[in-house]
Amino acid sequence: MSKHIFWLSSYPKSGNTLLRAILVSLFFNDEGKFSFDLLKNISQLEQIERLSLIKKNYKHDFDKINNLEILSKYLLKLQTKKNLGFSEDFAFFKTHFANSIINNKPFTKEENIRGIVYLLRDPRDVCVSWARHSNLSIEDSVNFLTNENACVSWGGNTNLFKPIVPKVLLSSWDNHINSWTLKQWNVPILIIKYEDLIHDKKETLNKLVFFFHKYYKIKIQNINEKIKNIMKTTTFNSMKKAEQNSGFGEAVNGPFFAVGRNNQWKEKLTKNQIIFLENKFKTIMKKYNYKLTVDI
Repeated sequence: MSKHIFWLSSYPKSGNTLLRAILVSLFFNDEGKFSFDLLKNISQLEQIERLSLIKKNYKHDFDKINNLEILSKYLLKLQTKKNLGFSEDFAFFKTHFANSIINNKPFTKEENIRGIVYLLRDPRDVCVSWARHSNLSIEDSVNFLTNENACVSWGGNTNLFKPIVPKVLLSSWDNHINSWTLKQWNVPILIIKYEDLIHDKKETLNKLVFFFHKYYKIKIQNINEKIKNIMKTTTFNSMKKAEQNSGFGEAVNGPFFAVGRNNQWKEKLTKNQIIFLENKFKTIMKKYNYKLTVDI
């Protein structure tokens, strides 16, 4: 059992970039100062470039991997150390895939996993942020979050194998969370709320440090200075300013760091949209202490 992957998983627009910024500053900079070039230390699994393995060795299926059932045959093959391109004991990887079964094929397996940090965000704010990010109407974004078959495209150089751009299965917001957090695996998992990253960052940083020390005996050197610098260099405004000055490759439709605050939904969603989302997701929203506007 190699246990070489440490997953950073989230539904899109839940703050994964901020989480990665914190982790790369913690582990890959001696002073804990964030810069965008550090993000290369935590890449996303679903990068188009990784499909070269399938094109080289499984040509008979390559032209059909836009079909999730075909792609599912190769997801575990893409997760070997060799195909992920590293030789260290383990590495962090971001993913938006739901941890689900597709055509009797699992997305990942316990034997591969060193640990998991799962990040979630208020679905009402995810809805607003996803609409802005994807140039969708709010109503279309509501429908997307509640769609059990919802998918997004892989990232990276989408022109590399055009028109082949496979899909990432998200499922609905609640299914995505359950797929990662309810698995009965012998794997350490830390669940973090985006809102805590924003409003209680120092305490959340301490939870991360404790998590890695407890389960992996990792002792962060110079921790007080690192936390101080991480607090300063990973604020929304400092990251937005850095994006304006040097750009950010993950931005799609306009600036990536557009708003970043919570409770945007109070201004952007209609009463009916709020009630619909709360009714659909009430079980998980209550579980993670997201306050509902109506008693459902």
